[in-house]
Parts: sequence; structure tokens; C-alpha cells
Amino acid sequence: MSRTSASIRRRGTAYPVNTWYVIATKDEVSRQPLSRRALDTPVVLYRSQDGHAVALEDRDAHRPYPLSLGRVEGDTIVSGYSGFAYAPDGVCVHVPTQSHVPIGARVRAFPVVEQDGLVWVWLGAAPLASTRNPPRTPWLSEDGWTTFGAEWDTEANVLLLHENFADITHVAVVDPFIAPPVLAGEPPALEVEVSETAVSFSRDYPPARLTGWHADALGLPPNTEYAQREEGAFISPGLWVDAWHVYVNGGSPHTFRFTHAVTPVSARQTRHLWRVSRNFAPEPAVSDKLLPIFAAYYRRVQQILETMQRVIDVDGPRDEVSVNSDAAALQVRRIVNRLITEERMT
Repeated sequence: MSRTSASIRRRGTAYPVNTWYVIATKDEVSRQPLSRRALDTPVVLYRSQDGHAVALEDRDAHRPYPLSLGRVEGDTIVSGYSGFAYAPDGVCVHVPTQSHVPIGARVRAFPVVEQDGLVWVWLGAAPLASTRNPPRTPWLSEDGWTTFGAEWDTEANVLLLHENFADITHVAVVDPFIAPPVLAGEPPALEVEVSETAVSFSRDYPPARLTGWHADALGLPPNTEYAQREEGAFISPGLWVDAWHVYVNGGSPHTFRFTHAVTPVSARQTRHLWRVSRNFAPEPAVSDKLLPIFAAYYRRVQQILETMQRVIDVDGPRDEVSVNSDAAALQVRRIVNRLITEERMT
């Protein structure tokens, strides 16, 4: 066993399998095959003639050739090597060199749910998919919200990403420019709620000024103090959502809502789709100003998490010193490790 494999086994942080993960956005899936990799599995996505998204294992049953290098005909996807044609349920329905299809010729078909502009795929035990619904993210598609973002691969285990999202006190150290000034001192205690599979937390801050870019986006004077509230939630192994509220003159909050759809590509690589939504200032010019600010911050986080993964790979896990602000992250770690352990025992 390699040192990295032993490290993952000791720490118990590969990834949960029996859950919904975002494999693509709605706009990425078309009549042209789309190749993706998730949970150490090659996946091809395409749309059937009625517009439904289809997800199959991206490997021809005849020989090890990706179906994504083939073509879509009607509702089927045709291998660019063998000519085998597969229906949306993964069953081979045509072989060009003979009249009958070999018994059992098929590829895995994965349950798909498309909602709120995201394409969720279940790569675990198929019968379990119908017992659990993918989480909703209505602010990504509802009127009243303006959204921007990006996606990329981070060379780190998915749990490292979740633990980072669970503690924003690091922001003041990682990127002082983007950090709310209230994070400069000792923050109020977190209010943490834990269920069997989810963690949520909140924290109210006394009135304080906003950082310059934030005040500018809201059209508010930078030296005025405003009450602020932080909220975050580990919704599932595939989704983290948090929000930052600013209260102006006792009215409804002006909110940034952050969506992180995280999909393990492998034990130490994670696809990170991030979106920043707001319920104020819908002008495109505001998004144009904010996008590079958040992209620079998330790129810096990406670099840090990749460094952490390299340290674990080389030196292995060690006992860690945790503080009060780690309360939510530790609960997330407990849930993810329990889910992985339960799956390994079945």
C-alpha cells in the first residue's frame, strides 16, 4: 500500500458515494456528448430528443473506448469505434456487424435530476436514488437574484473543501481585502445545529462598517456601521451553501448567497462549482466588478487546499489543534467520515 493510500484509509476521507453530485450545468449538456469524470468513474452526458439529460458510463462495452468520442443519433449514443448504439437506459440496442445484440451488452446508466440550472447525477447504488432528492438551490434561477461564478478542479479531497467553507475566520488571514472588517477581532460564538446528515450554523455580528468593495456594491457609505449576520450549511456531501446578510435601516437584509457544488473526481481531486448570488444591485456592471474579486479569493483558497493535500500525501495525517471557530467543521468531518464508514461496511 502506498503512503498516500494508507493516509486516506487511516483518516477515512475518500468520499461518500451514495449521494447526489453536480456533474454539469444545464447549459453544458446538449446533443453533443459531454465527457466528465466523477467518483473515479468516467461519465458521458447528452440530451435525448425530448430534451432530457442522460448520463451513462463513458466506456464502450465492446472495447475500452469512450462513448463521449462517438455521436448521438436519436435517443442513442453510438460508439465511435465499434458502432454499438446505447439507449438512455444503457442497454445496447444495435450492433452494426450482426443482426442480434449480444446478451447483457450494456453500460451503466445513472439517475439524473435537472433543477435550478444544475444537472445532478447519482453514481452510487441506483435503487437508493429514488429515496433521496437532490437539494434545491432556487436562488440560482429565481427572479430577484443575480448570479455569477466559475468552476474548476482542485487537487484536494472533498472534505478539505467542506472544512474550509465551514470556517470563514480564515478569510481575514487568507485575503484581507475581501474579508468583512468584523472578522478582524474575536467573532461572536457560532450557533451550530446538527442533524444526522447535515450541519448548519449562524452568527450575528454587532453593527460594524463594511469593506470598501462591499459598501460600493450596496451603494452605501463605507464608514457607516451596519448589523450583519453569517449563515452556513453543509447540505450534503455534494453541496455547501452560506450567506452574508447586511441590515440597512431595519429593512430586509441585503444578501450575498454562496453556493458550492463539490464533486469528487477522485480521492484527492474535487470539481468545485461556485456561484455568488445577490438580491440587490442586479446591474451587470456590478457583477463585472465583483467577479474578479471573488475569483481571486477562491483561487487563493484552491492553492491553500492543494498545499494541504500535498502535505497529507507526503507526511500523513496528524493530530490537529482545533479552536472554537472549528465547531461546524468538526461536525462536518464527523458526518462525512461516518457516511464513508457505513458505505464500506455494506
